Amino acid sequence: MATTTYLSQPHSITIGGVDLTDQCSSITFTLGSNPLTSTAFGDLGERMVAGLQTVDGSVTLYASYGAGEVEATLNAEVGQGDTSIVVTHAAGAISASNPEYTITNTMIADIPTAQTVGELQVYEVSFSGGTWARDITP
Repeated sequence: MATTTYLSQPHSITIGGVDLTDQCSSITFTLGSNPLTSTAFGDLGERMVAGLQTVDGSVTLYASYGAGEVEATLNAEVGQGDTSIVVTHAAGAISASNPEYTITNTMIADIPTAQTVGELQVYEVSFSGGTWARDITP
């Protein structure tokens, strides 16, 4: 079964190796595995095992322009299919109560952009696919 994690203000987030912590207002991601049947003759019910990992999520970033900023980072990653996203929940050492999630080879398929008078511009960017790891070792 997939696990959903909501971090409304992650301690740190990097996308494509660029630290965008100061521009991120939220990230949501669902991590799991595709279920595969392993049912055999004589079983009284269906048995399942984990298949390929699944990743699906979105990140909200305040727009900023220039080298190493949000707009440039997203445009460098869109359509590549090899983007890495690293999220740490809180300050301090990585541990069981402060895991670090690393999502690799994920796809940012597009970058929706909207601009409204009198409002901060944000990018609501979705990502999917790839693999994930949860690190709890300091």
